[in-house]
Formats: sequence, structure tokens, C-alpha cells
Amino acid sequence: MRRASIFASTVLVLALGLAGCSGGKDNGNGGGNGNGQGNGNGASESPAGSGSPASSGSASPSPEDGGAKQEVVAIKYVIPGTEPKEWPAVREAVNQKLLEDGVNVRIEKEYIDWGAWEQKINLKLSTNEDFDLFHVMNDLVGLANYAGRGALKDISKEIEQYGPNLRKVIPDSVWSGVTKEGKVYGVPAYWYESAIDGSITINKYLLDKAGYTAPIESRDQLLEAMEQVNSKLGMKLTIPLRGGTAGPADIFQRTYDSYPFTVRDNVAYIASDGVVKNWVETEEFKQDAAWFRTAYQKKLINPDVLTVKQEQIDDQIKYGKYVFMLGTPGKLSDVKKTYPDATDAGFELIRLNPDKPHYRMVNAKNINVVAANSKHPAEAVKFLNWLYASQDNYDLFMYGIEGKTYNKVGEKGLESIMDPGTNMPLYIQDDWMIGNLNFIRVNDDYLSANKALYKADTEAQNFYAADFFFDPSNVKAEMANVQAVFTSDVSPIYRGVVDYDKNIKSALGKLKAAGIDKVLAEYQKQLDAYKATLKP
Repeated sequence: MRRASIFASTVLVLALGLAGCSGGKDNGNGGGNGNGQGNGNGASESPAGSGSPASSGSASPSPEDGGAKQEVVAIKYVIPGTEPKEWPAVREAVNQKLLEDGVNVRIEKEYIDWGAWEQKINLKLSTNEDFDLFHVMNDLVGLANYAGRGALKDISKEIEQYGPNLRKVIPDSVWSGVTKEGKVYGVPAYWYESAIDGSITINKYLLDKAGYTAPIESRDQLLEAMEQVNSKLGMKLTIPLRGGTAGPADIFQRTYDSYPFTVRDNVAYIASDGVVKNWVETEEFKQDAAWFRTAYQKKLINPDVLTVKQEQIDDQIKYGKYVFMLGTPGKLSDVKKTYPDATDAGFELIRLNPDKPHYRMVNAKNINVVAANSKHPAEAVKFLNWLYASQDNYDLFMYGIEGKTYNKVGEKGLESIMDPGTNMPLYIQDDWMIGNLNFIRVNDDYLSANKALYKADTEAQNFYAADFFFDPSNVKAEMANVQAVFTSDVSPIYRGVVDYDKNIKSALGKLKAAGIDKVLAEYQKQLDAYKATLKP
């Protein structure tokens, strides 16, 4: 990822390739780009939401169907996070507006606790539960994984018939990240400048307090800075990140001579020369693992990194409880709850090796998909098409009822109205999850390091494989087995919990037994075919 997965009064509309985020999981308007490391802000823990995907029994004329009366169909959108207090009121306002606009859809949302997200969404899919839309974070469990399991509907026909606004507000380069051989597996969230991926937020406020004044230019300095802050200030801060299914730390990629490269599905290393390798066998993996091992042994990583709950990571990020974090931060007002005299200048966004070119590595990181078992794919697309039809529709679903859950600030600014009991917005739908840069509003309370998400990087380039979408259908069983081994055996090595030298041989053996060679061969075959379609 990622809010973060989920945030500047003015947002630039970018005509560029995009990679969206998981990370920054925030019920406070999107702080943080997602890369699977838990970067972003805001707590997101939730009970299941209300509503079921049954017909409401009423009818309305639908412009998409020539004005004929249509049965109003309820669709269920399943997402990670906590249900905001005012969602029931907002839901009714949204559904009334849908009815007034002649769209025969009633939207329901089911929120799933972050800690149970992967388990519960997999259970819903495996038991063919009746629901319609759900959210995919490519930096956690990717689109290819779900598509390979047969968990997604191809919605190409529905988009052709009911999605003109989707095509209008989402660039072709972003659509390519969800399209394979004419099949469209989801609607990407075009919400941020993806060249920002690989950035690091530095807590200069704490560094200054601890007397660490040297510019941070290497990965070793990151750990030195943490040790000095913890020692001088009597703190026990750790790096806010998770293990498990979370992918590689893209902040380090710029430090290698092999840059640019990308890693897909946690196992496929795609080099700039078009060669696909086993990521776990690369020197880059080994060096990353060595850094994490050092950090873990120095107690700069949570000892429970493999099982830590997302809401704990979100709390660290939201309130600035870090020396550095992977990705972008949150609100100044939240940080001030920890450090009352902190200022915007106390949080700086940096890159290692900043003089190297900036790349957009993937063009669709956050995606909303239609479940294979959905009985209402057309209605799901109609809803998304309605959402992106106007600023009014977007504001209503994303931010709620003006004057009750939010106030507009300037042309594209936003001030959420907070619940005094929880200090959380009364309502917000995270922009990182379903937002669009043509409509997004940004809370001016967000740190400048966060607002960089919405600024066009005019020097950025698209990595040649940014649009490449791997279809694992031919290696479905092998891919599932490989991902299981990654979680059980590879992630503990990568995150430094166990020693690389003592455990890598066993992990590689298990990957081979799981079928990684077949997976990588299929990756290479599809990448070669993709490259053949590129213009010279």
C-alpha cells in the first residue's frame, strides 16, 4: 500500500500512471500511501456493517436502461476498517440521491476489522457468500492472486454498457493494470501520484530533540538515528511495519545498482532487462533481510512484527510515534497530541539516493472488484459510475453530509467534523480505497509530507512493467502454495525475526516444492508477451 490505504486546499488532477495504496489505513481521509508496511495513518478496527444484498422492493426509472422502471437492487460493498458513527445517516442520503438520479441501486457497506480482514474475506469468497464489491490492495494480497482463484468477475461488458464515467476519470494507463486479454477484473482507485512510493517520512522533531543533525542518506543512518533518539530521549520506538503477507520494502530499491526493478506477488523479481527471477534468491533480498535482522536484534522492530495488529501500526503512524516510517504521515493535529510543540516542518519526506530517476512501478495498487459470486455486477458498475459522475455524488459518498459530517474549505479543501467521544470523523470513506484525483478533497490539517501524495511529479517515468498484469490461472495451485510458504517461511527471514543464513536453504526448498519454478516460468512467458506489445 496503506488513507492507508487512506488527507492542500488544491488537488492537482494528474494525467499519469498510477499505483494506489493499501496502506495508510485511516478513517480520517487517507493519510499515507500504501506499500504493505503499515504506512499511513488512522485506526481502522471494525465490526461487520449492516445490510444485505437483497432487493429493496422499490423501483425507479433508470437512465441507463432507457428510462424504464427498474427494481431497486441492494449491493453490498465489503471493506476493511471501522464503521463510522454517521454511516447509517449517510447511507440513507446516498441511497436517496441514487434514487433521485434514476440509478436502480441501493448501497450497503460491511466493515471488517483490519486484524481479521484477510481471513474473513477469504472465507466469504471460499463459501460463495452473497456480496458484490470488495477492496483489493495489491501490496497485500494482489489482484492476480484473487483472479487466479476465480474469485473475481470479468466486468468488461458492464463497464462498456454502464461505466462511461469510469473511463472518463481513470486514465488508460491505470486501466491496463486491471486488464488481461480483454477481461477487466476491477475498477482502479486513481487517487495519488504513485511515483511517491519508496519515500520515507523522517520525524525531524525527535531527531532535533536528540541532537541528530546529519542528513539521512543511507539505510544504516536510519538505524543510527533511531538508536540515538531512543537513547537520548529515553524512548523505545520501533519501526511501524508488519510481516505476514506484507511485501518488500520499496524504500531500499533505489540503493541498488540494479534499480529500477519491481517485485510482484512477493516472489517475482522483474528486472529492467525483462528477466524474471525468484526474489527470495536475489542479493537484494539478502541485503534487505540483513538490515531488518540488525534492526530486529537492536529491538528497533516490534518483536511481534509477524502478528502485530494493523490498528497498532496505525496508532504509531497517526500520532507520530516513530523516528521514521515507510511512506507518508497523517495530520499535524494528531501528532500534536503526542508532541504539543511539533510543527509541520518537523516531518520531512525523503528518498534514499534522491538523484536517481523516479519511477511509477505499478499503475493500479488499490482496486474495487466484483466478487465472482455477485448476482449484481451491472449494479456494482452502475454505482461506481454514479460515484464518479459529479463532485456532489463523490462528496456525499466519500465525506458525507455537508454541515453534519464535514465542511468544505476553499475549492478542494475539507474539514471533517469529529466525534468528541472518539476523536474520529463522524463519517469518512477513505480516498485511498475508492477515491479519484478529479474529485478528491484534502484536509488542510494534513502534514506537508502527506500532501506530496497529490502533487504531480513531472520528472517521473513509468517503469516498463507498470501496466503488466500477471494472470495466474495456469498456475493457480502453485501460486497458492508459494504464497503460503512466503507467509510461513520467507516473511520471518525478510523481517529479521530469524537468521537468513540458518533458514534460507529450507525456505527455498519449500518454495521449490510449492512450485515456484513453474510460477516464475509463467511470469516470464506472460512478461515476454506483454513486452512484445510495447511500442519501441
